[in-house]
Amino acid sequence: MKNLVRTVITLSTFFVAAVVGNRYSKFLQTKVFKELESPSILSEKMGLLLGCNKLCSATVDCRRILYDKETNLCSLYDQGEHCLIDEDVTDKVCYRLQYICGDVDCERCPIGYYGDKCQHVIEDCTDGAQKNVVPKIKGISSFIRPLNSLRVIEVWCDFKFDGWTFILTRDVTNPETNFNRTWKDYANGFGHKEANHWLGLENLHNILQNHPSIKLKMFIRYGSPERSGTGYYHGFYVEDVDDNYRLSISSFDDKTSAPVGDSLINGSYSINGRPFSTYDRDYSNNDCPGRFGSGWWFLDDPVCSRANVNGRRSGDNFESTWHWLDNLGYRTDLLRLTMKFTRVDEEYPIP
Repeated sequence: MKNLVRTVITLSTFFVAAVVGNRYSKFLQTKVFKELESPSILSEKMGLLLGCNKLCSATVDCRRILYDKETNLCSLYDQGEHCLIDEDVTDKVCYRLQYICGDVDCERCPIGYYGDKCQHVIEDCTDGAQKNVVPKIKGISSFIRPLNSLRVIEVWCDFKFDGWTFILTRDVTNPETNFNRTWKDYANGFGHKEANHWLGLENLHNILQNHPSIKLKMFIRYGSPERSGTGYYHGFYVEDVDDNYRLSISSFDDKTSAPVGDSLINGSYSINGRPFSTYDRDYSNNDCPGRFGSGWWFLDDPVCSRANVNGRRSGDNFESTWHWLDNLGYRTDLLRLTMKFTRVDEEYPIP
């Protein structure tokens, strides 16, 4: 075993490994990004890189490390693929857990992986909650592998209540992310899971194949003093790229204690059945992506949409500023906005 460790250390630009008692671990090197808001740290300690790996292996909730090669500071985190820090990224390296195993089986896997050898991956956040193989946390990064895909992706999950997979997260406590992006960006996804982020239309389509009935939840926090509103959409589905990620929604339900109005499928301004549009691939015939400064399922109508959830926090005019007309009117003092979905046992089959 000592020879194995010695060999691995020479390849530390790719991964690091360590042996702690009768347990062995492996960490894969990922990336470091600069963000104003950085995730909370489990603990910190000075030492060598191998010692940092061993410390994470011995810390129950640790699944990622950030190491400063100049100061030898080791920081431990409980989740995520990449490291986000609010300082210069020079001389910083990030490693995420691949597994921690004992003599018989693996006792700690990356969040979303499970099985005695970490050989399985949950299909989506609902699947993880139902299988009870993930921490019951409201907001946490997890790996998933949709049913019809061989690729493992990282998503943001709410595992505390039923298991919700996030499509969109926007929050004014983080630096603003540019949502006026290309078709390719919206297809692949962008942003950081812990901050402002878009899941990606291709990922979204693949995940929606996991179950025939999906419920979408829209949450908006706004104003001073702070208030919030929630609305649900049933029969949510997004077609594949060959159909330009066309949107389908069966019905709206605002039976909540603090309802937000229906700005998606309301009357003649319903975006149900519309293809997705971006400034470089516009199906609106009204320059809606250019006017709204964002990608969305825009109407073939001068109105474009009664919501601009991907607009700027403070645009050049109301159209280009993030808003949600129904129930909120022309206010733009939004603080947090999320779109997430879960599986439900209802008769809203995939169209």
